[in-house]
Amino acid sequence: MTEVSVSLDEVMQQGRVTTSSEGTAVLVALIDGEVVAYQDECGHRGNSLAQGVLRECIVTCPAHLWRYDLRTGERHHSPGSRLTRFNVEIIGDAIVIDVPAPAPKLSIREALLAAAREERS
Repeated sequence: MTEVSVSLDEVMQQGRVTTSSEGTAVLVALIDGEVVAYQDECGHRGNSLAQGVLRECIVTCPAHLWRYDLRTGERHHSPGSRLTRFNVEIIGDAIVIDVPAPAPKLSIREALLAAAREERS
């Protein structure tokens, strides 16, 4: 787990900001008076949601128009499909976000061997 922080004032002024931790992009937004943080990655093709349209609590992916409710992270019209949410804590003027360490990337060989093992079981 890695902690990353952003300015509370910046989020309050802009409504949303992005940051990253160990290669994981994070979208931080103020939604209905609550600070939320999600992995900044659309479930469709992994595009960033940061540049998407944010109206009230709904962000729309700028690439393929998938819509997510930032109160819950759930994708509209697709129950069970949701963004990865990170825990946040406000300490003074800082928003501290707990971002899990990314899973190690497998080589092509390792990925093929893992898939073959899964197929056999």
